[in-house]
Amino acid sequence: MGVNPSAMPMLYRVYKEVQGGHMYEDINQVDLAFVMDTTGSMGPLIKAARERMIEMLRRVAAAADIHLQLGIVEYRDHEPQAKMLTSVYPFTTDLEQAQQVLMSLSADEGGDAPEAVLDGILAACHKLSWRRHAVRLLVLVGDAPPHGVGAGGDFFAGGCPCGETIASVTRQAEETSLTIHALGLTSSVDESFSEISALTGGQFFAAGQADKAIVHIEELLQKQFAELELDRQVLAQYRAQPELDSETLAQHLDVSRHVAANALVRLLSRDLIEVPVRQA
Repeated sequence: MGVNPSAMPMLYRVYKEVQGGHMYEDINQVDLAFVMDTTGSMGPLIKAARERMIEMLRRVAAAADIHLQLGIVEYRDHEPQAKMLTSVYPFTTDLEQAQQVLMSLSADEGGDAPEAVLDGILAACHKLSWRRHAVRLLVLVGDAPPHGVGAGGDFFAGGCPCGETIASVTRQAEETSLTIHALGLTSSVDESFSEISALTGGQFFAAGQADKAIVHIEELLQKQFAELELDRQVLAQYRAQPELDSETLAQHLDVSRHVAANALVRLLSRDLIEVPVRQA
């Protein structure tokens, strides 16, 4: 993340020795966190999540041959607007367990319009145990903007009580190598959620309705997993030829040099390859 492919050197090498296939287990790792507003207005999305989310995740994960971990963070608001600020449910590979968590979520509380969006993202950054080499994805889902962005009826109009801003929170997300994709269920979040996703290299979707949000999540994951398949091929090329220039790599895979360079960036961000030290 934060690396310009055009500025990268032409040669790379595998970051570590392949022992017992561990590198190829690592590249299949995907850590996915849902950061969800669970204030009262979010009831329809939570109902849809209970009914469809786990089934969808099981389907796309099986199709992509990945090792998926799912974590969930729910957020509401600071007192006196709500009694609960955030609640973190650790990563699990057991989708049945994740389903139980989703079934336990309930929509409640929330006074003013904005919510503790920034606190939810920070909790995901620092309280979930992200695997070192995993693709790290965060899906933010909500219908209200963060505090301090100019929304009407903001009890904390001067800024979130956590003392953070969109800029500082997304910087911490980038330092954790997270890509944030955001789903906005009302137009009031379009500007803030778009900024959050753009600053971390993610995408924003204006879902509008809860059922459409689930569809957007599935489309999003399918795209990410398609990139993962290309990354597997790139890493396999490097296993065969530990030092390879990106132009030759693109020719071998029958892709553009830009596509090959982006794959290298992703592998570099996951510590699966490194830029070699040039000899003087």
